[in-house]
Amino acid sequence: MSAEDKKRLQGAGRSTPEREHLFSFPALLALIIACVVLSGYCGLAYGGERQVTFYNKDGQKTCGFNVELARTPEEQERGLMFRERLPDNGGMLFLYNDEDVRYFWMKNTFISLDLIFLSSRRKVVSVFHSARPMDETTISSFYPARYVLEVKAGRAGQCGIKAGAQARFFNIPVRR
Repeated sequence: MSAEDKKRLQGAGRSTPEREHLFSFPALLALIIACVVLSGYCGLAYGGERQVTFYNKDGQKTCGFNVELARTPEEQERGLMFRERLPDNGGMLFLYNDEDVRYFWMKNTFISLDLIFLSSRRKVVSVFHSARPMDETTISSFYPARYVLEVKAGRAGQCGIKAGAQARFFNIPVRR
């Protein structure tokens, strides 16, 4: 072993400015990742469920739904098509970037659904009850809506969800 190799080995355990930089970057990266995950940014707050909760005009909670999100045009086009069942407290929330009159149909949808149309302020603007499976008739919100929640048929009525009811979103990223 050369003298140069011995010097290199002796200094292997020492901290040099270059080594401190190499060790601090991974530590900083780990800290940033931990902060992001713990902050709930990744959808882990509230037990990890994405929820839409409804309140009546008196501010009393009427129902809550654990939802899947339809954000992209592809997800929105597919929606709940080809599903054979949906839990009583389940649903799919369609997220749009603007308020507009929304149009839906039930093509390739095997289960009957209620469609709840919400404004950008998350106020119910209209509800379509018991959309028929496989029906290609157009369903309209009639009023501008930014969000549309599809739930199992009958749930909107059971929960007393009607125009004017207020919803709150939990763990759902929305653009302002």
